[in-house]
Amino acid sequence: MTYPRRASMPTRVRSVRDLTPHMREIELVGPDVPRLRLRPGAHLVARLPDGGARRVYSIWRHDPRSSLLVLRVALHDAGGPGCTWARTVAPDDRLTVEPPRTKITVDASATFPLFVGDETGAVPLLAMRAALHRATGGAADIHGVFEAAGPADEVPDVDGLPPLPWVHRGSTPAVASRVLLRAVQGLDLPPTGGAAYLAGESDTCRLLQRHLVEQRGWNRHAIRVQPQWAPNRPGFGAGRDD
Repeated sequence: MTYPRRASMPTRVRSVRDLTPHMREIELVGPDVPRLRLRPGAHLVARLPDGGARRVYSIWRHDPRSSLLVLRVALHDAGGPGCTWARTVAPDDRLTVEPPRTKITVDASATFPLFVGDETGAVPLLAMRAALHRATGGAADIHGVFEAAGPADEVPDVDGLPPLPWVHRGSTPAVASRVLLRAVQGLDLPPTGGAAYLAGESDTCRLLQRHLVEQRGWNRHAIRVQPQWAPNRPGFGAGRDD
């Protein structure tokens, strides 16, 4: 189904639950949801009810039969309109969203995938990893590592999948994370044929990309990058407000 840029899709909040101390899962239903065609790793832009600010949220699951879209929304300590909405949203609230977009998704031709991100990037990356697992019947040679502040902030994966490792930064900055960089430097990866998927804080993504290219000899075209957020950049990735 093709939509004009920034088309409006009305949805209703079906349920809200806390996944971690800093992430909420929000279920949306709407009349247009069954007709959507989206790939694993997609995100959408939501137009928040108060003031019309636009914010980007990763899609965890799409169930056309139930007219359902499931978002997983990070709650940053700095707050802002997006976090305020996510902290206060309740069932039966209304939300207008724009049709899903996809910047990175699974490359089926790669010999192996490498998934790396912080807790915000884990949402699209774990959704991609689950889709790849289903498509290959669990035969894919999957590598990866994720970072969170601590064990309580690790993003739950799809039930039944073998877990990928997590590292914890504690009180060290999430921006340009050396904790995640060191974890990737320590991974034992096949020498060739991989596709890397990097998602999370923008400076961290650049560090990881530089490591793969300069220290491991990866081709830049084999690395897909999706910055999820940047410090002091409200609405990062949503484009200009109308």
